[in-house]
Amino acid sequence: MLTSGIFKSVRSVSPLAGGHLATLSTLDLLISAATFSSLGIVLPHMVSELEWSWSQAGLGFTILGAACGGSSLLPTLLIRKFGVRLALICGALLMALGLYMMSSVNSLLQYFIAAAICGVAYQMLGTIPSTFVISRHFKNRSTALGLYFTIGGFGNVFGPWMVMAVLSVEGQVWRDYWVYQSLLLLATGIAGALIIGLDKRFAQPAERELTEPAIETKIESAPTPGTTCETAAAAKPSRVYVTPVDWGVKEAMRTPQYMILVAAYFANLMALVTVTSLSVGHLVERGVSNETAGAMLSLEAFIAVLTRIGGGFLGERVDPRYLMIVSLAATSIGCAVLATSNSHSILLIYAIGTGIGFGLTALSCTVLMMNYFGQRHNLELFSSMCLVGAASALGPTIGGVIRDLTGNFILMFLILSAVAAIVWVAVVMMRAPKRGETPETTGASPALDTPAIAERTA
Repeated sequence: MLTSGIFKSVRSVSPLAGGHLATLSTLDLLISAATFSSLGIVLPHMVSELEWSWSQAGLGFTILGAACGGSSLLPTLLIRKFGVRLALICGALLMALGLYMMSSVNSLLQYFIAAAICGVAYQMLGTIPSTFVISRHFKNRSTALGLYFTIGGFGNVFGPWMVMAVLSVEGQVWRDYWVYQSLLLLATGIAGALIIGLDKRFAQPAERELTEPAIETKIESAPTPGTTCETAAAAKPSRVYVTPVDWGVKEAMRTPQYMILVAAYFANLMALVTVTSLSVGHLVERGVSNETAGAMLSLEAFIAVLTRIGGGFLGERVDPRYLMIVSLAATSIGCAVLATSNSHSILLIYAIGTGIGFGLTALSCTVLMMNYFGQRHNLELFSSMCLVGAASALGPTIGGVIRDLTGNFILMFLILSAVAAIVWVAVVMMRAPKRGETPETTGASPALDTPAIAERTA
């Protein structure tokens, strides 16, 4: 009997729920391994062979991140108009094309175009469609999302080792690696889309759910003898705040809490893409071997994996805001250590700190966005939060410019540490958002800002 653990969170009787979670998690693992984590390891080889400067190389990484963040509304539109299945198919085709183009790069223009295509494809295969599907299967979303981010996080662990494994084979070069990844992502992406499409909810346009009657969110609580369910729930409120109503898009975006979550996501993503792309080159320049620098990157990713599954479990029991407070502090400390140390033992603090930060921040942002503003318009709210990726992707380019001007990457990592610390202060002060009782109090529009909840009648 599947009556415990994550299967306890299945909302409806759906034998595909576990398969969908496994499928989406595997896709996230593979796209992470094939793009951001791999490029950080392959980039020094490309710089050496093609004689690029680090500013030019960093710009390509920035384009990858900017295209990923800037295209976040595209999967939302595809899912609303055509369904999740088609969005995943398009993402698989684009990812295969982008990775294959990466294998034939001979100029900066080709490199930039390939990076942009991979960025768009990453968003179409990643967290936006996955969050949409998972939130409609599982009631305990934090646990389910924690498992999703945990499995997907192994991509950052495996990516560097996949690169080194291919390059360790005699006659294999970095171009061969991109070809192998192209074929792998094409096959798994199409297969994943077909599996997700077995549930008709995800094979058809999702826009129809916006016009369907919504159901009020209730927090389940075991009643004590002599009390009703309603009075028991009131007497024993959950320690984790969950909004009882679905907020409208514009209404949610006007709140300070939404802006703080976006800022936290920005700080995390900027640190993630910058550390992933530049940490190996930075440490090698400071006398650390390439193998050790790569191992630190993998250790960081492994720590992130461990914290994600723990964070998903804790997110059902403690306010995810506390998890974010810990994660941002860890990110700030980790980046500061990376900037200033080359001792192997002290660098473990960098790997552990940034690993905890990267593991918990994105998960906390995702869960808090749902807890604070509801599920009905989360597709639009989450994709709009992902738009900051276009700005946070400037990190590698800024880092490359700083390297060319100062001769090292130290200042860039200190900047990342400061940004995380500033957002940490805002999160410490943040509380759950409050809203007006009627749309008129917020100037909400019927299309997007009418509370997505049916009034309860006696």
